Amino acid sequence: MVKTLRLEVLTPGGTIFDAEVDAVVVPLADGWQGILPGHLAFHARLMRGEVLLRAGGQERMLATLGGTIMVQGGTVTILTGTAALDRNLEALEHELSGQAQRLAEMEGEAEKHFNRVYRQMARTFTPRRGRHI
Repeated sequence: MVKTLRLEVLTPGGTIFDAEVDAVVVPLADGWQGILPGHLAFHARLMRGEVLLRAGGQERMLATLGGTIMVQGGTVTILTGTAALDRNLEALEHELSGQAQRLAEMEGEAEKHFNRVYRQMARTFTPRRGRHI
């Protein structure tokens, strides 16, 4: 009998976790689901929250904003927009909020530079009286 599962947590940014685990507990739309080696195959919607995993007797947490989970052939695959290992949901949301704020600040700076370059281009290419090309 197989004693472990392979857990893969994938986001658009890359692989967050890929290792053998003893058990996984996930938040689904109809409640918490425990997954042990030998679990039947299924596919479900993963809800936002914390995924609990146990590997080598050590428990870890993975925060996610939701996604999908597939269990098949001894592998548990979680596809999610974002996830963070060893953080709870509140910490993940706080981190994302900070990233969004930094992106907005960078966007504002880029807009200032674009406007400055646009004004310079307008001065360069606007014909002036008395100048003939």
